[in-house]
Amino acid sequence: MVSGTPGSLAASSSSVPLVSPGEFRYLARQPILDVSEELYGYELLFRADAGKTANTVSSEEATQSTFDLSLLLGAGSFTEGYPAFINCTRQVLCSGVACTLPRELAVIEVLEDVPADAEVLAACRALKQAGYTLALDDVVEADDRPELLALADIVKVDFLLTDAARQRELGRRLGRHGVRLLAEKVETHEQFQSARAMGYTLFQGYFFCRPQTMQARDLPSAHLGYMEILRRAYERELDIPALAGAIREEPALMYRLLRYLNSAAFGVEPVSSIVQALNLLGRDEIRKWVSMVAAISLAGPRSRELIRLALTRARFCEQVARQLGERPTEFFLTGLFSLLEAILDRPMAQIVEHVPISAACRAALAGEDNPPGLALRLCTATGRGHWEQIPGLCARLGCTEEQAWEWQNNAHHWVLEMMQRRDLS
Repeated sequence: MVSGTPGSLAASSSSVPLVSPGEFRYLARQPILDVSEELYGYELLFRADAGKTANTVSSEEATQSTFDLSLLLGAGSFTEGYPAFINCTRQVLCSGVACTLPRELAVIEVLEDVPADAEVLAACRALKQAGYTLALDDVVEADDRPELLALADIVKVDFLLTDAARQRELGRRLGRHGVRLLAEKVETHEQFQSARAMGYTLFQGYFFCRPQTMQARDLPSAHLGYMEILRRAYERELDIPALAGAIREEPALMYRLLRYLNSAAFGVEPVSSIVQALNLLGRDEIRKWVSMVAAISLAGPRSRELIRLALTRARFCEQVARQLGERPTEFFLTGLFSLLEAILDRPMAQIVEHVPISAACRAALAGEDNPPGLALRLCTATGRGHWEQIPGLCARLGCTEEQAWEWQNNAHHWVLEMMQRRDLS
């Protein structure tokens, strides 16, 4: 049985997209969280090449290509050692190719159109006996393909295709058989809370990227110190001694910032003071790294996946800026601050009152299609597998789709290094 803790396979330095004869192949991933909003695993999503959309790729092509990439990279490389949910068609199941994936990381997801015929059932039993975890996709009836339900370890229920009564009934009937229930397409915290109350223990969707409350008018006192640090970092005339003093008032932030600087190659001598650290960085880098560490500190016990996603967006947007010849810091902050609403459970307009960010960054966060705003939209599309949006966004930014996927992959690896090796989490 697959657990929700990282496996032994380390992240690969290989890039996605990968070049194969005549085409590029791309993977995106969607997080799956547990009841504590911590990462359990990822579902891998596939696109064949820059000329195809999700609607022009058959499920057979998608599954086979996902397997090709997973075998080449290792199933855990693109999921950072967490379980990888991989869609399987009837042909893939019956061919035996699924057995080539590492059983400790791969979750074999049986698609909704796979019939429960004798050959499929035999293949699924063989996978179970070999130690694989089986997930059944898009179940809408408790008696849907009962033979497969009897073999499934995880059952996925689409919360857009079922109403609350059906979701509750599925939870009641399937939960009695020891099946783990996964609620997918959960887009609000209200849906998450409801599903959890019904007995669902895994959740797929972007509810964790949205604020839970929008009513509070005042930031908690625990957050005010971090917001004061951000305010000082963005003053027109940067006062390094004053900023250093504010950072010293927040020991956790000071510790993280010094840990980062001492892990990076800033010189032979260790960085021992905040003033020394800030002088080493320079204005733009001060804003970048103080913002990043402050955002992590502000998140507190919130899902690590939320922080991972915020940092991925920041790094992706920074790479777009370099391509465009723009100031990278402005783009980096657009990506990072795009999830501050969810981190702080406050409206963006209220948050930016405390931080005098640039007009372009403020406009991008408000949804404007200026360069940093377009970079943020492209990052979101590539990260979530919204294939149909990508060509138009690339055209507007003057980049290729291959560049976009390279930026996304580079961002994933950068965040993995930041969170694992530099103790910023």
